[in-house]
Amino acid sequence: MSGFKPLSPGSALGHISHPVAIITVNDGKNFNGMTAAWVTQISIKPPIMCVSISPKRHTWAMLENVEYFGVSMLGKDQEEESNFFGSKSGRKMDKFKHMAIEPFMAAHGVPLIPGSVAGFVCRKTHQVEQGDHYALFGEVVEAWKGTDNVPLNFFRSKYRTW
Repeated sequence: MSGFKPLSPGSALGHISHPVAIITVNDGKNFNGMTAAWVTQISIKPPIMCVSISPKRHTWAMLENVEYFGVSMLGKDQEEESNFFGSKSGRKMDKFKHMAIEPFMAAHGVPLIPGSVAGFVCRKTHQVEQGDHYALFGEVVEAWKGTDNVPLNFFRSKYRTW
């Protein structure tokens, strides 16, 4: 017996373990961020990351007008930040102020989430529309080691720490 059971493609995708990150942006007037579980490294030389973002998100509207964005890889103790940044709209509130988060200001004015396992500043290189999301590619221009915490992951619709 193979151990496989039939699932719809959408349900099967829930069986992929994803690191949890907050994608951040500074448009010169406001900071914003959104939780993303679709974040991956694409290349080592040069260092390139890819994040997947719905064009319906306020963060996407802000990202369209800037050259740089941030990626804060969350640790196991940051579920609250993940839930908040993933469920509230930056159109209606300043998420950083509401959560009393003083961001770490990295290169190019990019805010990063303190307490994260790692933080990256990426220069947008290109984007590709696929289905209901955009894949946004960015070359890492600055990287920071954060806490020695266990990373936060998302698997089968739940947070996990391995």
